[in-house]
Amino acid sequence: MRTMKTVLNFMEEDHDRLDNIFKEFKNIKNTDKNRARNLFHEFKIGLQKPIVWEEEILFPLFENKTGMHDTGPTAVMRMEHRKIKDFLERIHHGLGKNIQTKDLEDGLIEVLTEHNDKEENILYPWIDNSVSEKEKEEVFTKMKNLPPEKYNKCCES
Repeated sequence: MRTMKTVLNFMEEDHDRLDNIFKEFKNIKNTDKNRARNLFHEFKIGLQKPIVWEEEILFPLFENKTGMHDTGPTAVMRMEHRKIKDFLERIHHGLGKNIQTKDLEDGLIEVLTEHNDKEENILYPWIDNSVSEKEKEEVFTKMKNLPPEKYNKCCES
């Protein structure tokens, strides 16, 4: 019997991948500005994708199962997504104009760290424990088939 992947493991792997891209960006941003801008762009697009996965697939699943539509963890996480997207745009804009972005990067990491902790300790385990294997497969299929134009956006400010 094959082991079913979990939403938690799948999303944790994506969080780790994005963390590594951001660390590489921070390590080279003062020595190779072009490569750093490319890495940040990869990070930005890469982070926008799971935000769409969550807002269009995972959050509605959670809300439909719990009845918590405008309250609870997903309402807080949507607010945090807006903050994250604002930081991404401001950092991206700053990098394009060679403006110092360290304070923005620190703010982004602060919001992201708390946000990811909530997802990995509350939302994802709840989904894994509350939905059937068939529903999980449907989630992964929807995530895999998400059209790139939903998340592959840049310079939205």
